[in-house]
Amino acid sequence: WDAFLVDKIGAARELVESRLGRTIYATKFRARWSKEQTELTIPRPPLLIDGDHPFTVTVDGETVPGSDLEINEDAWPATVAVSGGRTGAVVCEYWAGQLPGSRISRRLKSAMLLYVTHLFENRGVLAADATAVLPKAFETLLASESHNGGY
Repeated sequence: WDAFLVDKIGAARELVESRLGRTIYATKFRARWSKEQTELTIPRPPLLIDGDHPFTVTVDGETVPGSDLEINEDAWPATVAVSGGRTGAVVCEYWAGQLPGSRISRRLKSAMLLYVTHLFENRGVLAADATAVLPKAFETLLASESHNGGY
């Protein structure tokens, strides 16, 4: 059952991240904008920037120096103002989520465990008695972790 459970834990994480619009564990992303942007809204918050998790912006393949970037990590989602008069396609490579080794909140962990338990107990395509409904506590736990009480 190990492979099955690992797959369902991954599904739970993806569902929770998708519903809340944020990243739980440190993950590397690449965002692209097809034309010049003076302010970038960085998807999948929270932004993670430190010595092990770099943040780079390129315009038409040319790296923008850090002195030409004004990063607002406190915004949700984070924003980056690009100066220097560059034009062209923008690519941003960044990390989002919590630092490796950080603990996720008990509510998110409980929500994911509820989801994994539900998937394990209802492994078939259809439940035999048609009662395979995700526990309401799952939705309540997610709402309690969102910024606005919903998602």
